Amino acid sequence: MITLMSWGHKYGYPPANFKFDVSYFKNPWREKEIKDCPDKDERKKKIMEFMKNQKGLESVVMHISEIATLYNQLFPDENMYFAICCSAGEFRSPAIVELVGQELSKKKVRYAISHSKESLL
Repeated sequence: MITLMSWGHKYGYPPANFKFDVSYFKNPWREKEIKDCPDKDERKKKIMEFMKNQKGLESVVMHISEIATLYNQLFPDENMYFAICCSAGEFRSPAIVELVGQELSKKKVRYAISHSKESLL
């Protein structure tokens, strides 16, 4: 089984087999419209849209999901942990974890999501 984890670099090294740094993507929390959004569900929607619209994000999500799928096929009885990391683990990494999860669902790969306690998504 694959476990997708969101993680913040400032909390040390994640307990994962694989680590992907996504801190080079723009941080949605720096956008006033997102930061000032009082409704949690609406804010999540805006964060996800902000992330999806960034150049290269779709390709990164596809490649991570392909790697996870490959390892799942090669080692179907193993528990593997894939950490998606940004500086604090609040916005970018949780959003990308959700998007990778959506791709794994399409490929019928069993997975679980474990967001860091810092996740604000």
